[in-house]
Amino acid sequence: MKMPFKPSMLQLRRQSVKWIILHHTAEMYDMPSARIDNEKYQMKDLVSGVLEKKQGDINYNFVVEKIKEDYNVFVARPFPYKCVWGDISNDINNRAIHVACLGSYDFKIPPKRLYEVLAYRILNPFMHMFHLSPSRIKFHRDVSDDKELTCPGDFFDYGIVESMVRKFVLK
Repeated sequence: MKMPFKPSMLQLRRQSVKWIILHHTAEMYDMPSARIDNEKYQMKDLVSGVLEKKQGDINYNFVVEKIKEDYNVFVARPFPYKCVWGDISNDINNRAIHVACLGSYDFKIPPKRLYEVLAYRILNPFMHMFHLSPSRIKFHRDVSDDKELTCPGDFFDYGIVESMVRKFVLK
């Protein structure tokens, strides 16, 4: 199944990026394959969720998924297009890149390799490109109006994210 491209359904970012928001996929799609990351390719299930909800695209700019023995990064929505979240203020939504780790980290502790791939392949390049400090990386729960939200999961650790970002800093 190929997802049709519908840029007319998306909003173009008109301001520079100032935030990187981290998510897990469990909050958006109800299917079990979005809630537990295993070693099988599951991006097609996120595409199915988009088609079922009649959305223009996956509501993350990037998705990190474990396939076989390592993590892979997928472009879900090209970063010039905004990801719009109703529980995040427009001041942040309009200037954020959204990155999701496939699965739910309310139930599973993220392995060190996930943090490494996230920092090396996504966070550091965008921090360098947009001159962002680690303080501009936020968890969805930290910028949400929903105080019950745990995204990207209770087990996701900001201290580890920050240490990996510092480990792979681009010079």
